[in-house]
Amino acid sequence: RGDRGRGHGGRSRGRSVRSRSRGGGRAASRSRSRRTRLAMSGNVGSYGTGDHRLDLDSFITKNQLEARVAHALRTMSTDEQKKVMGTDGGENSFLLIDRVKSPNAVVMSRIRKLEQKRGGA
Repeated sequence: RGDRGRGHGGRSRGRSVRSRSRGGGRAASRSRSRRTRLAMSGNVGSYGTGDHRLDLDSFITKNQLEARVAHALRTMSTDEQKKVMGTDGGENSFLLIDRVKSPNAVVMSRIRKLEQKRGGA
């Protein structure tokens, strides 16, 4: 009997602490999880999610790009980044990891092509 009383008291205290912690950060965790779901779901569409930074981070993560390739992409202009990622509505594909042998090589090739156009124009 004595154990039940202590156990029950501990449980009710635990519940009140849990309910407070759930209610306190709901809005922040909901928006964070929505953003994470968008990034990881693959629902980028032809023109991205509308959040360029999220698209960029998602592209780098999903395609498992190396740090040097990610850096090369991040140092480009926003319009050039969109062309490389395929979120500009052009011919490039957003998801490469299951479609090509080396996503790093494909992205670097796209970057080089854009740099050549910029230099030649």
